[in-house]
Amino acid sequence: MPASKLFYGWYVVGACFCLCFLFAGAGFYSFSIFIKPIESEFGWSRSAVSLTMSIYLVVGGLAGPLHGRLVQRYGPRRIMTLSAVASGACFLLVGLTRSLWYLYLVYALLAVAVCGMGIIPISTLLSNWFDKRRGTAIGMAMVGISAGGLLLAPCVGAVNAAWGWKASFLGIGLLVWVLALPMTIWVIRDRPAQAGAAAQSLPGQGDGSVGGVYTRIDVSIGWRAEAVLRSRSFWCIFIAFFLAPLAQMGVLQHQVPLIMDSGASESLAAAALGLTAGVGGLGKLSFGRISETWPFHYVVLLCFGLQAVAILILLHTHAAITVWVYAVVFGFSMGGVVVLLPLVVGHFWGLLSYGVILGMLFIANSLGGALGTYASGLLYDFLGDYRQALHLFAAAYVIAIIAFFAAGKPKREPAAEPPGRNRQRVNP
Repeated sequence: MPASKLFYGWYVVGACFCLCFLFAGAGFYSFSIFIKPIESEFGWSRSAVSLTMSIYLVVGGLAGPLHGRLVQRYGPRRIMTLSAVASGACFLLVGLTRSLWYLYLVYALLAVAVCGMGIIPISTLLSNWFDKRRGTAIGMAMVGISAGGLLLAPCVGAVNAAWGWKASFLGIGLLVWVLALPMTIWVIRDRPAQAGAAAQSLPGQGDGSVGGVYTRIDVSIGWRAEAVLRSRSFWCIFIAFFLAPLAQMGVLQHQVPLIMDSGASESLAAAALGLTAGVGGLGKLSFGRISETWPFHYVVLLCFGLQAVAILILLHTHAAITVWVYAVVFGFSMGGVVVLLPLVVGHFWGLLSYGVILGMLFIANSLGGALGTYASGLLYDFLGDYRQALHLFAAAYVIAIIAFFAAGKPKREPAAEPPGRNRQRVNP
């Protein structure tokens, strides 16, 4: 590749941005649009319809280790292509819903399919392409999640209002095929060598280029998954990334009624939710960038700590200005969680078993988020307000910070080296 051309890895980042856009906008953010139409057509209860998203989150989390192993064995591109085909088909099948059990089943299958073109394969792919700029690359791709919520979800809502929920799912399925498949087939490559990018790149444009020459990343260096799963550091980090999403989703999924309970209008609460999602995109990009220059533990402290501060602001919200301050602080800091989760794997354990380890941590992220959403509503039903839930979530962030620091510093020696081999470890 001529030295004057843009490093091909940034095109891969752009493709991953599009996949995150679909992964979040179609698979997650749009679901709330369909609750009332489905409830109205079939007469099912609100809780029964809402359980669909809980099933989606739990199944998607449990599918993480499976996708991690498949990506590790067959490469991200193959898994992402097959998952894009399956995701489009599942969205089409949702439009054929006639019974509640069918809706649950199809959304469970959708969770498995969408997970295969989401955070785990994308993070694995970009870790193959970037070293020194890994945080920036993953952060830029994950901004697609916020963009999906801001742009795709309103479009789905407009289609739903004009032609109904079945037409909306048909459109989503076709959109996934039209956008995702060209990206996975023609743009994404598992490694730089497959794109002819292993020769040269401009200084600072490649992953960790030295003097303009691309330095190859050795993905065979790092800790084996078996050793990682037996380590104290893994379980400390597992706890941290269980508690932080628990608190985050417990607040985010109930944010509108939380703000309205403080005396704010419904329109103000809805506007604050939009601002939270929008600022989250800036947070994803910012935390990806600062993770390259700050000690990683302090980046986590900033991310989790700001969210705890935002909850304290929400507890004492009595005016519109404090609502906006909360939305900015919480939105910015919550954007860091989805970026730091994949980065922590490379930082602590290298790339040898990256997909498998990330899949295990993804279970913590998904189960924590699902439990937090349910616990917030349950505490409200029993206590009549959200104040005790907010105190619980603030404490969860503090414990998450303590747990992460208890993980200690990364050990630089790989868990197992083949005899007679003297490899230089990748510097994550």
